[in-house]
Amino acid sequence: MSHFESHIEQILATLRDEQALRTLTPIEPLERGRYAALDDAHPQPLINLNSNDYLALHDASCHFADEADLTNSLQALSAGDLGSTSSRLLSGDRAVMHQLEELIAKSLQHETALLFNSGYHANVGILPALKLPGLVVIADKLIHASMIDGLRLSGLPFERFRHNDVAQLQRLIEKHHSAESCQHIIVMAESIYSMDGDLAPLQELVALKQQYPKVALYIDEAHAIGVRGAHGYGLCEELGLLSEIDLLVGTFGKALGSMGAYVACSEAVRTLLITRSRSLIYSTMLPPLIIQWVLAVWQALPTFTQRRAHLAKLQQLLTDELASLPAQLLPTPHSHIIPLLCGSRERARAVAQALHEEGYFIRPIMSPTVPVGSERLRISLTAGLTTAEVRQLCQIILTHLA
Repeated sequence: MSHFESHIEQILATLRDEQALRTLTPIEPLERGRYAALDDAHPQPLINLNSNDYLALHDASCHFADEADLTNSLQALSAGDLGSTSSRLLSGDRAVMHQLEELIAKSLQHETALLFNSGYHANVGILPALKLPGLVVIADKLIHASMIDGLRLSGLPFERFRHNDVAQLQRLIEKHHSAESCQHIIVMAESIYSMDGDLAPLQELVALKQQYPKVALYIDEAHAIGVRGAHGYGLCEELGLLSEIDLLVGTFGKALGSMGAYVACSEAVRTLLITRSRSLIYSTMLPPLIIQWVLAVWQALPTFTQRRAHLAKLQQLLTDELASLPAQLLPTPHSHIIPLLCGSRERARAVAQALHEEGYFIRPIMSPTVPVGSERLRISLTAGLTTAEVRQLCQIILTHLA
């Protein structure tokens, strides 16, 4: 064994001792939105609570009245253009990509939009490309890892404010806003936070932007697009704030059931991103087939009202059924993402295993993804679940956590 490999083995041994080693678990999609974990000795159909398929678009058996039927769109996809085989700046650009960008921009009340290969590509590519003289970034403490990585890659000066603490954010804005060296301030937040499922105080953030002229808002709607708003255009739509967000990021890989991402922005920002964003410039573009499918799903979003209503009903049912749990175990749910704070890796694993044995597939979220002591089960509710399945889930949770 080489010195290089020996050193890696030492690190892996330490991670094993700390029970911090991550592994991959292949699953096989079955009928009615069920999955089988292929590493089980006797695989059984499992209800997937890990998935971000919030609208259950992957479940062919899940259909609600009065919504667009995507079957014809799926069958009409052109199999003749399976791969873009190049960056968009070379020969990977297609008319359907511009069509999707135009539709997103119109839906989200922005001048334009730009596609990225994933939410991670978007968030690591935006800030480094927008590195302006005198720009300071102020970010919520719990923004997604991809936003943090983009912030670090940018090399921009930044500060963090306590999660959803608008008073502290305002103090930091005032400190920088009055400095001659500061020309711009970007405030970063998620509309729905990925691990806690709570909501950003978007109306207060917009009020701060209106009060301080140097402030621009960068909001990631990854977990809200498709799920919130009358047309499914996110929490910003629900609150009537779409046009107030300078950089509005979202993904196709969650509620829209596909892959890729976008930023809705101004024409000037889009042009600078195309010119400077390394994650865009140096990546082969998504297959045109994927873009065609996302376009069909986006066009159908306004019709998925019953899916969104059913998801909200399931959230309220789970909230009511688990009301007896203390707040340190179950903070008040604000969305379809429900964190069960187990407090340790051992307890999180034990509850996950108990749920697995009862037919629910959920993997515990461990540190360093979340802070030590806040290990949890992150329940992702989807429109494919039934009220009976959620009630049974709640009974198992109460048995092991109450």
